[in-house]
Amino acid sequence: MPSYPIEPEKLLVAANKLCPRAAPRGRPAYTAHRRAVSTAYYAVFHALNARAVEQAFPTTDKEFRQRVQRWLAHADAARVCGWITTIMGTGTYPTPGHIRNLVDPTGGAPQIDQKTLDIADGFLELYEKRQEADYDHESVFTRAGTRALITLAVDIVSLIESAASDESKVFFGLVAMQAQARGR
Repeated sequence: MPSYPIEPEKLLVAANKLCPRAAPRGRPAYTAHRRAVSTAYYAVFHALNARAVEQAFPTTDKEFRQRVQRWLAHADAARVCGWITTIMGTGTYPTPGHIRNLVDPTGGAPQIDQKTLDIADGFLELYEKRQEADYDHESVFTRAGTRALITLAVDIVSLIESAASDESKVFFGLVAMQAQARGR
């Protein structure tokens, strides 16, 4: 049976096709902007899932990791990103004390590197915009705004794929730990 993995880079290509840099006036259709925002978010979501599962299961084969990736829900990833942004002062997500202590065991200034914070902030922005694009009939997605979100997604996918700090490993591990074993 052929395998058709979900690849963040291909999702970004699709988002760019839905909302190209240049198009005749009135094109693409407004609904394509919504789909582009949603698709750009999914590129980030799947890149984050892949890194989280790779962090948790570094020696397993690709098929195993792809199956486990399906266990991570959108809210799981958003929760961890919210914790990170709150600990670093850019968010207001309720963060349990034990998570705060885990990320900052010294009790001093939290030790989250900028790349990890950028991933968390970018994920949350795209998560929110994807919710609006998919469910909020009043939200407006201009070409310029949609292009900016696609660019953000490209940047965040790149950060996820290149992150190698100890802080990012903790972050990806926390994301993986939020997953619940599901039968899907």
